[in-house]
Amino acid sequence: MRTFRLGRSRGRWPQVPNRTGILGRGDIKEVSPGELERLANQAAEHDWSGRGRPDWFAEHRAEVKDVYLTFLSEETNEVLRCSTTVVLRDGTGGHFSLDIAKTEFERLRDVGDEVLVDLAHRFLYAFPNIPLDAPQQEAWDQAYEKTKPSLRPEDGSR
Repeated sequence: MRTFRLGRSRGRWPQVPNRTGILGRGDIKEVSPGELERLANQAAEHDWSGRGRPDWFAEHRAEVKDVYLTFLSEETNEVLRCSTTVVLRDGTGGHFSLDIAKTEFERLRDVGDEVLVDLAHRFLYAFPNIPLDAPQQEAWDQAYEKTKPSLRPEDGSR
């Protein structure tokens, strides 16, 4: 497991609730497109139910920018169900489940600090903008009206 600096202390990945609400491993793993294909093939060979989305991935492979894995649940004592998030070059993408042997998951590389910060910012930017309150909007509109250029001709004619 990855250790990280939190304030002055060092620790392991914290336990966090995953998207299904299960409190579990907070590891975030980064894999290459080739590694993801290998892991999906391994899941299919073992007849595990979480096999990724091989057709979707093959269709979008040339557009893949990043691939991340996080823990969802333990399928068996030896297999983890993971959430796989694929980020495409245009910023879109999606996630799907993939079953991975625990030993494979442990060998995958943890995301670095820069990636972790990038992911945190992506998360924060995903929230919608909250519109101005009515009095704020009114003040904004008035200020904008005062500063926008006049649409009248220079000589004052119409």
